Amino acid sequence: MKNRNLLPVIALAASSLMPLRAQEPSAEPKNAGVSIWTQNVSGFRKEHGSVGGYKKRWDLSALPHYAPSQQLTGTLRIWGNNYLKDGFLGSYWQDDFKKFQPGITIEYHLPTAAMAVPALVCGVADIGMSNKAILTDRLSFEQTFHYPVTEIAVATGSYDVYGWAPAFIIAVNKDNPLDQIGAKQIDGVFGTARSGGYVGSVWHSEYPYSRGPEENIRTWDQLGLTGEWAGQPIHVGGQNVRAGASTEFSDKILRGSGLWVEGYHAYTNYITNGGKIVTWSLQAQKAIAADKYAMFYVSPMSMGPGLKELAVQSYDGGPYVKRTLETVHDRTYPLYNEQFFFLNRAPGKPIDPITLEFVRFVLSQEGQDCIQREGRYLPLTPEVVTEQLKKLE
Repeated sequence: MKNRNLLPVIALAASSLMPLRAQEPSAEPKNAGVSIWTQNVSGFRKEHGSVGGYKKRWDLSALPHYAPSQQLTGTLRIWGNNYLKDGFLGSYWQDDFKKFQPGITIEYHLPTAAMAVPALVCGVADIGMSNKAILTDRLSFEQTFHYPVTEIAVATGSYDVYGWAPAFIIAVNKDNPLDQIGAKQIDGVFGTARSGGYVGSVWHSEYPYSRGPEENIRTWDQLGLTGEWAGQPIHVGGQNVRAGASTEFSDKILRGSGLWVEGYHAYTNYITNGGKIVTWSLQAQKAIAADKYAMFYVSPMSMGPGLKELAVQSYDGGPYVKRTLETVHDRTYPLYNEQFFFLNRAPGKPIDPITLEFVRFVLSQEGQDCIQREGRYLPLTPEVVTEQLKKLE
């Protein structure tokens, strides 16, 4: 007969061999169990959109001035990105464009960026504005029209404004000696073995879209740390993986695979019984500050005295770049984000004249100056504008 008195001892010994996670941060307010999207999220966005931003004005003289190719009359329907109305950019574009094209009326329909491509599919939009289109957006468009949606970058995401597509931040506990990390290493930490990944709506199974478990990074010594850090587990976390930002992180770092490291600690925004929105960013901040072995991807709202952010090297190598206003603007910081216009343009066909005039305006000195006047999104560099203008030809 087995000696049952040994079972607690065995269990205690076994538990001592398991990786220890730091004590969880103090309990957050109780989740009311209702969708935050039924609440006043516009007020929440405006409140947090007032934090951060910039007053710098870049020299835009290398961009083309907007000159109307013709005077037009009609209506331009723009759907999608709610931050056009949660901030000032939508009105800036509308008012300044009217000075050049008084006969064109802009109608904004901006409940959420998730409506950008679906509104094109349903034929109620001329332009959709959003971050990068997700797979279901592309599939619905391509199944309807049998050609890809046209994608024009119109702004770089913000440096430090929550909601305005801020650059991703890789953060660790302040006591962690690590100062920098490569994009391939981030993939090793946050990702896992995979058989492929999407670029747009096209599946790729070649390397690096597929990779094996030998590139996984699970302990701190695999990132070069020694001494007390050697062999200790990396506790990985960030926003919930179904969030739009996490999808973009997966596309950028995990090669469009959607495959995340086992044990990923996910946080999300939720609402309390008192109607307060508890942000994933501040939940993550507390978790990292309480756990010396944590590494999360976070938003600017997460940063505080208990955290340290890492400089990042691109997949192609080169220098490790710190996130600054300048490095996000010029896109040398690899984890920048973007905002796009989406258009329904059949192959070989011209763009609708009213739509074309507005896109040309937004890509001009005048349109990009509206972006830096608001001080949240960042204006495009001349190199990026040149690339986008070629798509209009």
